Amino acid sequence: MRERIYLFERAAAAYAMLLAVVFASALIVSAQQLGQQKEASKAKRALIISIDGLDARYLLRADEYGLKIPALRRLMRQGVTAPVVGVYPSVTYPSHTTIVTGATPARHGIVNNTLFEPPPMKQTGSWFWFARDVKTDTLWDAAARRGLSVGLVSWPVSTGAGDWNVPEIWSPGRSPFESRDTVREYARPRGLIEEVERVDSELFKNLTPDEGDDMRTRFAEYIIANKRPQLLLVHLFDLDHFEHSYGPFTPQAFATLEKVDGYISRLLAAVERAGLLSETAIFIVSDHGFKSISKTFHPLILLERAGLVKTASGADGRRMVTEWQALPYVSGGSCAIILRDGQDQEVLRRAREAFRPYEQQGILRIVDKGELERLGANPRAAFALEAAEGYAFGGGLAGDIITPSQSRGTHGYLPTLPDYRASFIAAGVGVGRRGKIGEIRMIDIGPTVARLLGLELRDAQGHPIPLE
Repeated sequence: MRERIYLFERAAAAYAMLLAVVFASALIVSAQQLGQQKEASKAKRALIISIDGLDARYLLRADEYGLKIPALRRLMRQGVTAPVVGVYPSVTYPSHTTIVTGATPARHGIVNNTLFEPPPMKQTGSWFWFARDVKTDTLWDAAARRGLSVGLVSWPVSTGAGDWNVPEIWSPGRSPFESRDTVREYARPRGLIEEVERVDSELFKNLTPDEGDDMRTRFAEYIIANKRPQLLLVHLFDLDHFEHSYGPFTPQAFATLEKVDGYISRLLAAVERAGLLSETAIFIVSDHGFKSISKTFHPLILLERAGLVKTASGADGRRMVTEWQALPYVSGGSCAIILRDGQDQEVLRRAREAFRPYEQQGILRIVDKGELERLGANPRAAFALEAAEGYAFGGGLAGDIITPSQSRGTHGYLPTLPDYRASFIAAGVGVGRRGKIGEIRMIDIGPTVARLLGLELRDAQGHPIPLE
C-alpha cells in the first residue's frame, strides 16, 4: 500500500507531464479507500457530479457497448447503482432542481429550461438561471443551516447560491461559449474566475463551442484543493451536447462519455490529493434519458390555424406572435399548452381539437390535466403533448407542421417510458457494496444525500433510499 501511495504521489508531482499516470494511480488509490471505509451512517462531505444526458443504459449495458469508463465502473462496483425515474418535462433545469430539492417541478417551480415569455413580454430567451427562482428548500440551503460550506460549478438554477459558485449563465442572444464576461459578473464571490485564471494557464485552453467539461473540471479541481467545500456540486454536459448533435448511443456519444469518465477520474484524484476521500460520499447523477429523433412537430402552426394565435412579420422579417389565447411551451419531446385564461373551456376544447387529428402522427398522445398533476408537472399547463417515437417539438411559426429535425437526439419525454431512465451511482463514506438495485425516483436523490450528511431537506416529497 505504501509503495502505491508513493507512486501516486510521484505521479501527482509530475501532473502536467504524466497526466495519464496520475489518473490511473488515482483510480487505484481511490478504489482502495472507497472499499476500505467502515464509517457508519453519515459522511462529512459529499461530491455530487451530474453527467447531463447519461441515460441509464450507458451504465447498465456498458459491456455491450464496449465502453472504456474505468472510473464509473469502479464506483459502480464499490457502491450502489440504479436507474432513475425522472420528472416531467424530463429536461435539464427541472431535473437538476428536483435532484437538489427532492421535489417535483410543480412544487419547486422550475417547470422548464426557459422562461415562459408570452407577448406582450419581451422575448429574451432567458433560462431559469437564478437560485432565487427555486420555491423550495435546497441542499445548499440545508447545508448553510448546518454551517457547511458549499461549492457549485455550472449547476443549473444555482446562480447566486453557495460560498464558491462558477455559475451556469449566459447572455441572452449569445452562446455560453461567448458569455465568459457574464459568468465573471455572477461568480460568487466576485473575482473567483480571475482567481482561478491566475494559477491555471490552461483553464480555457480546451474550451470550444462543442466542449467545456475540461474547463468545468479545472474549476472544480481548484475549488476542491483551495476551498475544500463540504458539499460540491458539479455539472458536466458535453455528453448531452454530442447526443443532441449526433444522437444517443452513437460513436460520438460513446467517445464523449469516455472523455467524461476521465474528468471524473480527475475529480476523484483531486479529492484524494486534498486528503478528503476518507470522509467523502460520491454521487454520480444525471437528469434524463435520451431518444433518437428525425422529425420536428411545430404546434404553434396548428394553434394559429385554429384561430388561437395571431402572428405578424417583425422589423427583421421574421414572424412573431402578436396575440394569443393558447400557446405552446416546448421542452423537447413534450410540450405544455398554456391558456391565457385558464378557465376558458371553449379555448381548451378548440386547442385540444386542433391536435387530435395528429395523435399517432407526430403526437403520441395528449396528456390531460389530471395526469400532469399526478406527475408534478407545470401546474399552469391545461394539457401537454407527448411526442411520438422519432419526433420532438419545435417553435416554427410558418411552413410545414412536420419538418426534418436538425438534431439527432433529444429528451423531455414522459419519464415513465420504457428504456428512458436517468442514472444514479453512490459510493464512498456511508455507502455499502449493494451493486445494482431496482429503480429509484429522482425525488429520492436529494433526501438520500441529505440523510448521509445529516441535513434536513424541508420540502422534499421523496424519501432516502438505503445505501448500506
